[in-house]
Amino acid sequence: MDPITFVLLDGSKTTYDVCVSVDGVDTTQFEKNPVMFYQHNDWNMPVGRWENIRKEKGQLLADAIFDTADTDKDVQRMINKVQNGFIKMASCGLVDLECSNDPSMQCSDGDTCCMVVTKCRLREVSIVSIGSNNNAIRLFDNDGKEIDIKKDAGLKLSDFIVKPKIEIMSKKYLTLLNLSDTATEADIDAKVELLLSDKVKVENNLEAEKLKSAANLKLANERKIELDALQLADKTEKTAAFTSSVDEAIKDGRLSEKADGSVKTSLLNLFDKDPASATNLVQSLPTREKAAINLGDTGKTAWQIRQEEIDAANAAKKKK
Repeated sequence: MDPITFVLLDGSKTTYDVCVSVDGVDTTQFEKNPVMFYQHNDWNMPVGRWENIRKEKGQLLADAIFDTADTDKDVQRMINKVQNGFIKMASCGLVDLECSNDPSMQCSDGDTCCMVVTKCRLREVSIVSIGSNNNAIRLFDNDGKEIDIKKDAGLKLSDFIVKPKIEIMSKKYLTLLNLSDTATEADIDAKVELLLSDKVKVENNLEAEKLKSAANLKLANERKIELDALQLADKTEKTAAFTSSVDEAIKDGRLSEKADGSVKTSLLNLFDKDPASATNLVQSLPTREKAAINLGDTGKTAWQIRQEEIDAANAAKKKK
């Protein structure tokens, strides 16, 4: 007889309020021994095998090859029921379940359910009369015991989940943490706590250094302001003294000032740029003696003395 294709799973919601992600079904081991049972009676001999197991458009498909040479009357009866269309369903036996109760996850038919089997391994596939949904499934715990949610009151599917194996940490990060490949989660937690503690200490030290640096900077700024004030006062005092010496030089005739005061202005500009040179220049100006001192320190001008001489001569002539 020609192979008959069955839909083994399609991810739709079951009567157990559970759906299975077809993409998460691992068929690797099953394909090595693709046995077919009737009604999941795996304690009996297989009634056939499955071929061409594949995933297409969200469905897990397989072709049924029946053992027509089996003389058991129940087997032959089951084969006839399938060939004549009286039995049309197959059901998967799934183990090593990994589930999620994320409310955002949906079944393939768009419905929501209490649990989604995200990963599992295909253990066996049976011909069944009635399944729990359009493509019936049978769930087993890690010890091979069937999970019957309706029968086992108080039990939840999550009670039979094979927890996913969690990789503690890659070797690369274990090396960075200075831990061995056999480090446990507790070892990693302790190491991380230590690193976090060290991090806090470093941050506290950095904050203290930052505050210290800020205080030192403030003190340096205050000292600079004080020094600038002293330097400004000293410069102001020296400029005033130099200005006074320039005024004195103009007054006593050592400097000849112009009407616009440019001589004094030029000397003050020179003092601002080079105080020493400007001071030396003014101090080196020769002192001018008064004409009265040169003429005998009489306090009279040369014209007055000459006029007295002329008057004296004229008086002498009159006496003669």
